[in-house]
This record gives sequence, structure tokens and C-alpha cells, in this order.
Amino acid sequence: MKTRYPLSVTDELFLHLEKPDEPMSLQLEIRFSGRIDEKQLEVAAYSAMRMHPLASVRQHRTKGGDGYEWETVDRPDEDPVLTVVCDDAAALDAARNEFYSRRLLLESAPPFRFLVAHLDGGDWLFLKMSHAVTDAFGAYRFLQSVLRRYAGVNDTQPDDVDIIPARNLSREFGAKSLSERIRRATGLLGYLMESVQLPTRIAPHFAEDKAGVSFVSHTFPIADTDALAVLRKGSATLNDVLAALLHLTIARWNDSRKESSGRITLMNAMNLRPITWQQEGVGNMSLWVNVTTTETERRHYERTLASITEQTRKIKTRETAGLLVDLLDMTQLLPTKLRKALTQLMPLTGNFVVDTSVLNNLGRVPDLPDPAGKTGRITAIRFSPPTNMPMGVAVGAVTLRGELTVTFRYRLAQFDRHAAEAFCDQFVGLTNELVGAAQGTSD
Repeated sequence: MKTRYPLSVTDELFLHLEKPDEPMSLQLEIRFSGRIDEKQLEVAAYSAMRMHPLASVRQHRTKGGDGYEWETVDRPDEDPVLTVVCDDAAALDAARNEFYSRRLLLESAPPFRFLVAHLDGGDWLFLKMSHAVTDAFGAYRFLQSVLRRYAGVNDTQPDDVDIIPARNLSREFGAKSLSERIRRATGLLGYLMESVQLPTRIAPHFAEDKAGVSFVSHTFPIADTDALAVLRKGSATLNDVLAALLHLTIARWNDSRKESSGRITLMNAMNLRPITWQQEGVGNMSLWVNVTTTETERRHYERTLASITEQTRKIKTRETAGLLVDLLDMTQLLPTKLRKALTQLMPLTGNFVVDTSVLNNLGRVPDLPDPAGKTGRITAIRFSPPTNMPMGVAVGAVTLRGELTVTFRYRLAQFDRHAAEAFCDQFVGLTNELVGAAQGTSD
């Protein structure tokens, strides 16, 4: 039996942000030491779809024809599992880039695809999931469900998880009275005034005038991941450290190419799931917020980190979440066509006009089961959020089994492969430089 769910405000904004040649899909990848059984994976995917209702939906026009809603299906319209055989690493990269550069047609279910890439030395499993359906935390939870079923491991979630109504963030965070709305309006005005200032753009290098994305990743071994703790000062989190490193990397990259790097602003995802199920639920339960630095604040790492830490401290308050939810609710008062146009100017869902780049850190994620048998064990993980030009670089971070992996997703209109590798190397080099200096100081 078909069930229909309303699009949340965040669902709708991501739906409108997507362009035919710039998909708004999340990247999650796992590598195994052995070979993946596609049939077994397909069975696991079907089972996981029954647990997570938004993993089995398609886009459906509302009765008035002016908007959309999600409609569940009993059987997918499209095969959720695809397969490719790769002869070498170059063929694997080509398959990955082509897979993630293609848009998911949400008129057909499901709103995700798996690609099994067979490769000597161990298969890769690519998951592409629409950001109109879920945020990155939800995409990881869905991947976890699929792999638990594939490995024959029990998969449960807390009894109070009810993602469908929870996506209506205004119930929890919206203003509850007229006086509260008036008080928040002052803060909202200041937020919007800050957001409309033009940002620094990452200097393109050997870019091509064509659509598509590609990826470069770096994994910090356990010892190097642990060593990042020396870069945390005061109440700073690892996410604050990564944001500071990315701000400084962008500034160095631009300076070396004689491009300006004044106001740098990053989009960061704020997970608004209830504390009792922070890593549960497939759906959009995050808001995007801006973290900004000036040239003066980037003169020293400690000053950069202090500025970012103070901004994120304020962002994490309930008041800020409420302010952003109120802004989202305001857009619902507009006609659909105006709402679609407004998404290009929304600072909290992907403002590609006023942000330099995006950083989405999944943090230390719950472990994934090793399937064993012919599939073997998990040997690598990668994750990145989507991005559109002119914000040509998006950075995803995830820590699994003590190792931090940072993935740089770049538009082909921003970098070629060599430039992307150089940008990644600059980030890693800066990180090692600062860690070495901090360890030398503490000795």
C-alpha cells in the first residue's frame, strides 16, 4: 500500500537546488578485502528499505499540481544495485566519477543507488543517495542497515525514533509566541546581513569547461588521527580543528596563486536529531550554518581556531537553531516558483552565492560489520557532501575504527586531477606542519 509524506522544508530546498548537471547527492563508499555478492546486497537493500520509509520513496505531484510529496512504493521502479568491472585504478576512478556525476531521477524509486565495483585486490561499494531525502547522518545510517543485513547482524533502532514527524523542525525549534518571533527577528536580520557579503572563491586551476565531479581522499592512520588532539585548544572540537585547517588551506592556496582571500566562509552541517537518537533516522534533520574568518583572524592558527570555536559555540545553542528554522518557515509563505528561486540565496541550506566551500564531518561513526566470507573485511571508507559551482570544492570527513578520512569532492569546472591532488596535499601538509610544531612545543 502506498503512503505519502509531505516534503519537509529542507527536503524541498535541496530538491530545488539540484540542477540536471549538478546532482545534490551524497557520496559514501566502502572497500572490502574480497568480493561483494550483488544478489545478497540487493536482498539486504530491500530489507533496509522496509525499515527506513524515506529510502523507498519517489517524488509525486500533489493534487493541486503546485508542489511535491514523497510516495512510498512496494517494489522499486529501478534496480537499486548496479555493477561494473574495473581492470585497474584508472577504470575505478572513471566509474566512480561517472556514477556520482549522474543525477538520480526522483520520479522513480528508490532515491539511492548502489554501485558494486569489482576490482582485483578488493571490491568497492559506492552509495549515492539524494540529499532531498536525507542528510549525511541518515545516509550513513541507511548504509549501516544494509551492511548489517548483508553480514547477518541484528539491526534495531530506539523505540522513540519517528523520523517522519521529526523532520518538521519548527515543532521543536520554531518560535512558540509572537514575542519570541519579534526577539528572534533582530538576530535573524544580523545573520542575513552577514550572509549576503561576498565570499572568497577558491582559485580554479587547470579546470575544464564541463560538468561532472571527481574525488581525492586522504586517510590519517590511527596514530596521526590521535595526534590531531594537540591542535585542539580550550573547548574546540575536532570539527573546529578541521574547519580551521580548511580555512587556512584555502587562504594559502589562493595566496600562492595571487588570488585574494579576504572573507572565507564555510558551510557546516548541524545535526538536530534528539540526543537519544543522534545517529538514527533516515531523513533531513540537519541545518547548514556558516563559519567565517577574515584575513586578520587567519594570521595565526590559534587565532583562526579561537574565532571558529566561538562561532560554533553560538551556533550550537538552541536559539540559533530556532532562528534558522524560523527563516526556513518564512520561505513557506511564498509561492512555489519564488521558493525555488530563493534556494539560491539561502545561507543555511547551500548558499552557493555566499559561501567559499562546505565541510561536513560525520565524526566518529558507529562501526560497520565485516561480512567475512568471500566479501572479507572493510578496509576503507570515504564520504563527501554535494556542491555546485561557483563553490567548486566540498570536503567530507569521517572517522571509522580510529582512522580519519578526508575526501575532497571537486567540480571539473574547478580543478583538474593534478590541481585537486595539490589542494589535498596542501591540507595534509599544513596539518602535519601544525601537529609537528605543537608536539615540539609540548615536549
